[in-house]
Amino acid sequence: MTPRNAATAEDITQPQIPLIDLHQPPHLLRQQLYAACSTWGFFQLLNHDIPSSLLSQFREAISSFFSLPYESKLKLKRNANNSRGYFDDELTKRRRDWKECLDVGVPGSRDWSAGDDADINSCLDGRNRFPVEEECPKFREVVVRYFEECARLSNELAVLMAGVLGVEE
Repeated sequence: MTPRNAATAEDITQPQIPLIDLHQPPHLLRQQLYAACSTWGFFQLLNHDIPSSLLSQFREAISSFFSLPYESKLKLKRNANNSRGYFDDELTKRRRDWKECLDVGVPGSRDWSAGDDADINSCLDGRNRFPVEEECPKFREVVVRYFEECARLSNELAVLMAGVLGVEE
């Protein structure tokens, strides 16, 4: 007997990442979320309502940051006291990865309008570090807006997934 969620030969030869449209009727959305999460473990989200203009601005901002001179990025390097910031020295299986990253998270105060270096914005993993406006104009503004939109979407998805599992809000 084949388990209920087992992949078939057709699934393996014709893989297609599930596409989920957030603007479809709720009963279909719940069915598709259940199927995608229980079979694939992930999905591509359509009509998520993050404005395409913001996605473009975010791509531009990130490209600008990673195009900065190495010395400028090193000013934001994370350290033993602050795990947020720039890094390019992560290891996998004791070998250096070929990537650059900038870790940013919700401020300790949950208030993006407070200064990043303000004591109220310190949290377990440190404080956010952003490039100065002169080097990367509007970078912080765009990243914060994108972060807030992703947080909104994550909360919406969490509620939907909880509902699929029968957990009430």
